[in-house]
Amino acid sequence: MPSAIETETVLIREPEKALEPTTGGPKGPPVDPYWRERGGGGGDNERPRKPSGIGLFAMRLALIPITVLFIVTAYVYFLRSRTGINWRLVPMPSLLWLSTCLILVSSWTLERARAALRKDETRLYARWLLRTLFIGLGFLASQALALRQLVTWGLFLRHNPHSSFFYVVTVSHAAHLLGGLIALGYLLVTARRMESRRAVVVTALYWHFLAVLWAGLFLLLLLWK
Repeated sequence: MPSAIETETVLIREPEKALEPTTGGPKGPPVDPYWRERGGGGGDNERPRKPSGIGLFAMRLALIPITVLFIVTAYVYFLRSRTGINWRLVPMPSLLWLSTCLILVSSWTLERARAALRKDETRLYARWLLRTLFIGLGFLASQALALRQLVTWGLFLRHNPHSSFFYVVTVSHAAHLLGGLIALGYLLVTARRMESRRAVVVTALYWHFLAVLWAGLFLLLLLWK
């Protein structure tokens, strides 16, 4: 049996081992560079940063009344067309084809920007954002020129219900897209900051929604007989 002195020695040394620093212990999960704040050297800067769930939830809620607005508008004009009173179909402005292509391409360029951000390529991310912004401006310009085509044809807002539907949906959609352009400008200005990484997911959801919405409106205008 160990002596009383040896037993006391063991009891004294074992607490000392608990105070020794441990190495090679289990490592935490790897940090995704997409959510790591640039310029940090550790601490809280290396914690994964995820987009705010509140922001995404709020955006999804905001898209519901916008969707209802356009659906109700289209339905009202459809009912009006069934009456046949002062209803004359208007030709499709050729520039609407261009604007539709532009907004679909802008969704692709925005996704390229997000892919660059995931790789932590900030400069490439900013370049794709800038391209998306310019394409969005081109979409608005082509929409304005398409309405100008209607004016040159003598078709105004009050000319007949079908022509007024062109004006209503085009201007309403352009107003919502303007908000998306402002959001893109904010992302571009804050491209090197963490808030840009958090806001890009919400902005992309809104932008893709507007692209799909316009594609649906364009098909409605094209196929409406």
